[in-house]
Amino acid sequence: MEPEQYRTKQDRGVSALIWCLAILLCVAFIACMVVGAGFFRIMRAQSALNESREAASSQRNATAVPATPDMPTPGIDPAPFGGIEATPMPTMDPSALENLPKMELNVQESNEMQVFASIPDVVEAASDSVVGIIHYQPNLRTGKLEEYASGSGFIVSENGYVLTNAHVVSGAAAVDVLFSDGEKKPALVVGADVTTDIAVLKVEGEDYPALPIGDSGALRVGEYVIAIGNPLSAYELYGTVTFGIISATAREINIDGFVNTYLQTDAAINFGNSGGPLINMAGQVIGMNSAKSVTAGYDSQGNAISAEGIGFALPIQNVIEIANVILQEGGMVRPGIGVQIRTVDEETAAANGVPAGCRIEELTKGAPADQAGLKVGDIITKADDVTVAANDDVVDYIRSLKVGDTVDFTVYRDGEYLTITVTIGDMNRFSD
Repeated sequence: MEPEQYRTKQDRGVSALIWCLAILLCVAFIACMVVGAGFFRIMRAQSALNESREAASSQRNATAVPATPDMPTPGIDPAPFGGIEATPMPTMDPSALENLPKMELNVQESNEMQVFASIPDVVEAASDSVVGIIHYQPNLRTGKLEEYASGSGFIVSENGYVLTNAHVVSGAAAVDVLFSDGEKKPALVVGADVTTDIAVLKVEGEDYPALPIGDSGALRVGEYVIAIGNPLSAYELYGTVTFGIISATAREINIDGFVNTYLQTDAAINFGNSGGPLINMAGQVIGMNSAKSVTAGYDSQGNAISAEGIGFALPIQNVIEIANVILQEGGMVRPGIGVQIRTVDEETAAANGVPAGCRIEELTKGAPADQAGLKVGDIITKADDVTVAANDDVVDYIRSLKVGDTVDFTVYRDGEYLTITVTIGDMNRFSD
């Protein structure tokens, strides 16, 4: 009995081994099939990719067109689409811009001011006076003028004068004005001032719906105001209306290195609203909206704090004053050298082992400071023989001079003092 039992157990062991081997072989076969299929797919995809690359390469070689991207200009609102060709440039003789009329504040006395009954009434009365501003640049591949950026503006005279922000039209090869009925007309840029960010445009024709000009000096905190403009695109969101109050009447705000006095409002002002009007309940424009990059401040770690509900507009009285100079002179002359500076106070200077003064944070390429050899990181300690301890010291000294004058700046650089002579230039000519 024992030999027979032994043989039975032995047979069972062999059978189990055979089954295990069979199962392993099946698993291996299935794995090979899966890997093979995956490898085949990878090879086929790689082959298709190579064919695509070869086709693209052949097309580039055949057309010989450089793949240069169209980079947006800082400070303006890029159009969300391209391919729209500019209307022809105006045929107006530039000599027609001589002896231009002076703009007047057509304000009503407070006791005679006719306040509209509702917001829709204000919007209905003012909307036709608000326009879109289309900025054109040449396409780098075709050379044709195409829509490049957009902003807002408003009509201030029946004979076709339009106000907008200077940054909206800065560097434009051509400019169109888009009216509320969809008509586009070419515009001449009469002049601009980059410091206050104001530009005056002129379109041909008569009987335009001019927007009444109010008195920004009489505004009170808490007054209702309405912003009308074209956020994001001059077409898609044309004539967007937002509503709010005046939060402050005289905020000193630094935008892009220029300090100006602004009206503060909680009416939503977005990119594309640049240059549009801020309107009171009498339907009068009391400010020019500025939709630049503005933050509410910085936290203890230096992170920007979002400026929700904080919008800024240039007071219309300041705008009209600058516009009249532009009309008569063709622009503003602003003495400058093309630098952005930051005060290095005594405490900061001692902590870093440098002298107190004004550190150069940024240089405008090609501007007088750049041409003279000043560098980012230089600390200005004197302008001629005048010691400068804060930003305003440098700004005030430069503003006291005329274009063409020279200044000997004493600067601290890499452990030594240098004297660098800079010729004063016009900021409106080298800030584009």
